[in-house]
Amino acid sequence: MLGDVFERFVEKSPISVMVRGTLERVLGPDPLDVWYARTAKKQYTRERLFSTVYDLMSQVVFRLQPSVHAAYRAQEAQVGTSVVSVSNKLKEIEPHTSAALVR
Repeated sequence: MLGDVFERFVEKSPISVMVRGTLERVLGPDPLDVWYARTAKKQYTRERLFSTVYDLMSQVVFRLQPSVHAAYRAQEAQVGTSVVSVSNKLKEIEPHTSAALVR
């Protein structure tokens, strides 16, 4: 179904393929945004989705980018809002939301 290249990954590293598939399903944009809508108490979503901010932060956490600003610059067209807007969203994330995400 997914081709020879995928089959080679499954053969050589099946655990990493399963983990990635699970993470993409659980932490994909749609599930994250639904989860955020249920979890956030004061904050809301207008233009920038929580999944977008999560994606930028995860690039820093996994050391793909040195900062949120660098991650933003690398994906500016996909983000669709200003860096100030992203920064404000990060500043306003409620502590219980972060705790729930980790949990």
